[in-house]
Amino acid sequence: MPRHGVSPGQGHRRSGLEQESDRTRGSPRLRLLWMGLPLIMALVLWAPAGAHPLPVQSQHVGRLVPQLRDAFGWWNLTCPVCKSLFTAIDFGLKKESGVEWVGSIATKLCKLLKIAPPAVCQSTVQLFEDDVVEVWTRSVLSPSEACGLLLGSTCGHWDVFSSWNISLPAVPKPAPQPPKPPAPGAPVSRILFLTDLHWDHDYLEGTDPDCENPLCCRQDSGLPPASRPGAGYWGEYSKCDLPLRTLESLLSGLGPAGPFDMVYWTGDIPAHNIWHQSRQDQLRALTTVTALVKKFLGPVPVYPAVGNHESTPVNGFPPPFIEGNHSSSWLYEAMAKAWESWLSPEALHTLRIGGFYALSPRPGLRLISLNMNFCSRENFWLLINSTDPAGQLQWLVGELQAAEDRGDKVHIIGHIPPGHCLKSWSWNYYRIVARYENTLAGQFFGHTHVDEFEVFYDEETLSRPLSVAFLAPSATTYIGLNPVSPPSLQVTGSTK
Repeated sequence: MPRHGVSPGQGHRRSGLEQESDRTRGSPRLRLLWMGLPLIMALVLWAPAGAHPLPVQSQHVGRLVPQLRDAFGWWNLTCPVCKSLFTAIDFGLKKESGVEWVGSIATKLCKLLKIAPPAVCQSTVQLFEDDVVEVWTRSVLSPSEACGLLLGSTCGHWDVFSSWNISLPAVPKPAPQPPKPPAPGAPVSRILFLTDLHWDHDYLEGTDPDCENPLCCRQDSGLPPASRPGAGYWGEYSKCDLPLRTLESLLSGLGPAGPFDMVYWTGDIPAHNIWHQSRQDQLRALTTVTALVKKFLGPVPVYPAVGNHESTPVNGFPPPFIEGNHSSSWLYEAMAKAWESWLSPEALHTLRIGGFYALSPRPGLRLISLNMNFCSRENFWLLINSTDPAGQLQWLVGELQAAEDRGDKVHIIGHIPPGHCLKSWSWNYYRIVARYENTLAGQFFGHTHVDEFEVFYDEETLSRPLSVAFLAPSATTYIGLNPVSPPSLQVTGSTK
């Protein structure tokens, strides 16, 4: 099973709960903001009953069912009446007036509970309300889900976050091969590892680095008290992201550390102003920083992964079966266009579908970029269906089996580390890592903003290491961190 560690140069060993909140370490308001608002909307939808069925773990839901039945007084409710009622609720909420009502109550609750400053509450609810209502009416409040929960399996099927398993091939697992030191004179490849750049377009020198908002050092942060200095020219050790000039300086200074054979870039390009982001803002960050990377790294191939901050609302990544304006096609198409010079046609095809891809940077090495938002605890779209979203893990199995058949080695890159994922997704990923331990040569993630690692152990003894996932530190100072020069990886020896 995965266990966690930390490199001595940055951070400290932490529990799983602490790891889950790494990105907002030191800023509980921001975590409350992007976690709490969808939950407040959930509370609004169930407020008339005085009950709040939070669909995080099935055992919690099981304990809530009797309370729900008592609260609603629906123990005599028939199945047809139940489904008719929730069909009407769905219809009402999907109307513009229904969404506005939910948003109005959620805003009031956000202010009442002091989750964020009033203006941030207002902006966040307006940004999230359409997507959250769409998700809840298609999942927890759908007639089948709701009536299955309240009246039992004879009236519907409640399967939010239920357990599931991917299928592994019948091909026997080869005997584990312990790593061997490379032969003298073996070829060496150098890989640059970029992650969590978080460019803030509105960073402004001299503004308050400790404002009331979840992100500071910005045009809307105001001036600091006379007793405290304002935001610095290059950045600030506070709850602030970086100006573009700092990223330019960072990338331009990589020359002496090179040359590099390739770059792994594991996502999170925009700033943490999650309450006030538009699709246009996110695409501006994508194209601006991509152009900056190309300018300073030139012909070096770059292999990106999708971060959770790339979308808006933050963490909102619908599975591919969600179509229309709610889908992520606006983002994936823009990524394919921006990254076209780096990726193969095959990779661009799956990127456009689900934000993941595979390609061969060189003979004997297969690189797989996963969209880890499909495992995220904070991706509210997974309430609709969390079973292997986009079929990504089953696709991963096929890629790894093909690599094993060819005798290739595989690197996996992604944003959110597997130890931070939903339970069933994480368990299935662990099964895949255990099955293909001989083929999987490295895993590389970001997201936590600190320099650490996750170790995978065999299931039988929990003592034999199978694989290591390396988590790189962030470029951004958010929150109170020292901006880290991107680490470089040295891959030695034949990949065959």
